[in-house]
Amino acid sequence: MSHIPVIFLHGWAGDLESYGKLPELLLKEDFKLEHIHLGHYTASDDALGIDDYALALNRAVRDKGIHQPFDVIVHSTGVLVVRSWLTHFFKPTDRSPIRNFIMVAPANNGSRLAGWGKKLPWDWGNKILDALQLGSHYTWELNWEWLRTQRHKNMPGLKIYQILGAKNDLVFPGFLEKFDEMLGINVPAFEEEGSDNTIRFCAANLNMRATRLEVHQKMDQSTIYEINDIPIYAFLDRSHFGDTHGLLGAIRSNKDPVFKLICDILTDRPLPRPTDLTSLPKKLNYTMLNLRVVDQLGNPYEDFIPHFYLGDADSRKAIKIAHHAENKEIDCFYIQYKNLSSLQKFGFQIEKNKVGNAIYRASQYVDLHWPDMGIHFLQEKRTHLLELVIEKVVTEKAMQFEYPRVK
Repeated sequence: MSHIPVIFLHGWAGDLESYGKLPELLLKEDFKLEHIHLGHYTASDDALGIDDYALALNRAVRDKGIHQPFDVIVHSTGVLVVRSWLTHFFKPTDRSPIRNFIMVAPANNGSRLAGWGKKLPWDWGNKILDALQLGSHYTWELNWEWLRTQRHKNMPGLKIYQILGAKNDLVFPGFLEKFDEMLGINVPAFEEEGSDNTIRFCAANLNMRATRLEVHQKMDQSTIYEINDIPIYAFLDRSHFGDTHGLLGAIRSNKDPVFKLICDILTDRPLPRPTDLTSLPKKLNYTMLNLRVVDQLGNPYEDFIPHFYLGDADSRKAIKIAHHAENKEIDCFYIQYKNLSSLQKFGFQIEKNKVGNAIYRASQYVDLHWPDMGIHFLQEKRTHLLELVIEKVVTEKAMQFEYPRVK
């Protein structure tokens, strides 16, 4: 049926079993299947990161002589590997080596569980987990590159599809509780509202927005970078992994709706309409905001502590905010979107900082002008990258000029 090679790439801690019966069912449909297996990420050298696996992917494609273009079906962390490969080996306007890029439960903006994985007492591939942490430097740079270059639509021949789950399917609760007792690991990460038990819906979504904002600049005066045209197919009864509800692991027959969608994509059949995100349950109405504070030269300052201010006490009770700062450079906020419209104020208060002879002009409120913020930047079920520029002033003590002394 299809003469285009199909490449599978698993995610962190995954292997061929992650795909359930999908490869077997595609073979029965007369597909030509080329599988690239990069090994278990959990058994990887801690020194190997996403870009290293992109190098490995490039070598494996070359060594196997896989004809381009080809289709890829990629799960979770594997999406970052493929995006890194496209970023580093192809210009944003090059003809794409990939025809159909099918992202299944993609880790486009990381996972809350990455920090959990780093606490486990064995080798899980720590450099991969660093990249997977919420608000990681790695995903920040990768996503900014895609936002600026718009390579998702500027690479001729590239079509991207997102298949997302929305079911919390907790696995091995007793097992996890033991780890919670021994290591103090936050087990409810698996049960987080608005996630597929591993990745937040808004964090999986590659349709995202970004801007760089001066402290005294209003949001409607800034340049907004946006990815907004990649279709999403949401399956509310499917989760990130597992044989019972996993997006791929639960595939049993060619009647499975996820299988039928993938098969239709690969064979260029007419596709169903993408999911209308406004029709999804309220439990998915979250947004994610990654905040990075830099000076006027673009250098990050790591010790600012941003605090939301949300107006009066009633407003603060009306909204849920989860804050993660798993690195010292980027703060990640997970915000319940549905009640934001009731707020009269929305913004940050940045604590004043002084380091040696450098003073940061940050003893102020950064008003994001709600509801204009919602019109111009913040939207539900998306991730947003906000780089906030705060002026750094070096005092006169740091450098001075003097007249020469005449004897």
